[in-house]
Amino acid sequence: MKLIEENQLILIICRGRKYLKRITPDQSFHGKGGMLRYCDLIGKPYGIRIGEYDIFEPTMEDIVMYALKRETQIVFPKESFYIAFHLSLKKGSKVLEVGTGSAATTYIFSHAVGPEGLVVSYEQEERHFRNAKRNIERFGEWDNVELHNEEFTGCAVDDFDAAFIDVREPWTVLEKVRGHLKGSAPIGMIVPTANQISEVLKELETGYGDTEVLEILIRKYKTVAERVRPNDRMIAHTGYLVFTRKLETVSTA
Repeated sequence: MKLIEENQLILIICRGRKYLKRITPDQSFHGKGGMLRYCDLIGKPYGIRIGEYDIFEPTMEDIVMYALKRETQIVFPKESFYIAFHLSLKKGSKVLEVGTGSAATTYIFSHAVGPEGLVVSYEQEERHFRNAKRNIERFGEWDNVELHNEEFTGCAVDDFDAAFIDVREPWTVLEKVRGHLKGSAPIGMIVPTANQISEVLKELETGYGDTEVLEILIRKYKTVAERVRPNDRMIAHTGYLVFTRKLETVSTA
């Protein structure tokens, strides 16, 4: 049984609201359920109710949504987890990311490839880079992320297993990314508008195959047994995903 310890993260839920906090013995949480002293939680197991507060061990999604500091619009977990799956990331994979942003997707990739893997990520804006670096240092579990504060024009690492591009004009860096990938490697991109999809597809006409475009919508339901129905609000469009694979044309003559 895992016990709550000093400096660990906890997820507090009270009256449907979620709060992610770090255990500091001399501090307390003050919410609608009253005061919750962190020192009273040390040594207790996760998954307990104290008064009106439910205390859980945070999931990766909790950390992305409630812990990472955002300087940019993040890729939502409904997309980032699917992206990691679609890029076939696994323990030991090497993945190239162009456009770190706030490092939400970087964090997911880091967990997907594990301590044996590598995530190499590029962020041109210094302010976003500094924030991303702090997020990875605070919440990353392994030292498997290599961050670069520069425009992506190429890198020293080759033979990446996959790549993900999250910049305003992904078609402008696509060929540079392609040159660092293994044959057949999957590439993912995210864009907010349909006209950007058209520009990407033009760039994918040669040298790429198995291309698809999709979006992911989530509709949650009320969890009241007597009146199960959709919530009044849903997480709808947050971005279009484009996936493709590196393809070489070979002559058989």
